[in-house]
Amino acid sequence: MIEVRMAKTAKMIMKSVLGIKPGEKLLIITDTERPASITKVLAVAAEIAGADMVIMTMSPTGMSGVEPPDIVASAMIAADAIINQTSHSMTHTNAQRAAVAHGARVCNIRNVNEDMMIRGGITADYVEVKRISDMLVEIINQGEWVHITTREGTDVKFSIKDRLGYSLSGFATKPGEFSGLPDGEAACAPLEGTAEGVIVNPYLIEDIDVVKDPIRIEIKDGLVQKVEGGREAQELLKVLDKAGGAGRNIAEFAFGTNPACRIIGKSREDKKKLGTAHIAIGDSKSLGGTVDCYMHMDIMFLEPTIMVDGKVIVADGKIVVL
Repeated sequence: MIEVRMAKTAKMIMKSVLGIKPGEKLLIITDTERPASITKVLAVAAEIAGADMVIMTMSPTGMSGVEPPDIVASAMIAADAIINQTSHSMTHTNAQRAAVAHGARVCNIRNVNEDMMIRGGITADYVEVKRISDMLVEIINQGEWVHITTREGTDVKFSIKDRLGYSLSGFATKPGEFSGLPDGEAACAPLEGTAEGVIVNPYLIEDIDVVKDPIRIEIKDGLVQKVEGGREAQELLKVLDKAGGAGRNIAEFAFGTNPACRIIGKSREDKKKLGTAHIAIGDSKSLGGTVDCYMHMDIMFLEPTIMVDGKVIVADGKIVVL
């Protein structure tokens, strides 16, 4: 039965990802669009681990970065550990930032389905994922300028001077750490106002879709200035019009670092695949930036070439510094 196979991953979340200890307060947050079967195996694993567990079910927020209801945010602050089994990420919310500031450990499995609980990126050797992620974080920490290009025409530069990188590699065992499954990122917040260039036909825009129509996104002074194209472009414009100036901020840059991840049309797994990269718009505070926005949206590239201070780190989707 698939529940038995998912139970192995649920046990890993309790033991390895969060390091749950008997008596710890664990909050599992889900919503009405997520599989109840996953919630059940998480609950059983939490009980076996000896956690003092609470499950909260809410309505989907509709987009990553949207704040959860106040009652959920209050419960997050009271928790020792949190599992976000929601449809949309809460990593870039004030609710999670407050919980992390209070010492909560967070595992984000947003939008994970039953197949993703037993195959692909979630089955990775996370010690190796951490090794790759930590190595790329060191490159971020020592770097000043990032230059991303793709065969489709993307050409974007921005400063990361004095910005620290974050290794998101499947472990959140210390107070205030956050990670998730499938995981595998080396990420940072670009310096506000420095991004310049153009994004052309990326692979995927989170919370919109895999990009099928032509799209061109012009960036100047650290902000999205112009969007042209078909259906995905029009959906993105709706998001930007609602979010205002803060939503146009270039908020994140990240390397994908998980060799086991598949390309399946879901950003939760796709953007973690080794050799990919993504840029996000909107909120940047969870990664050390200064922009507070109600949304955070990733824009993903499958086979980018990435240079840091003129040195090639990724060439057409192949990491060359391993």
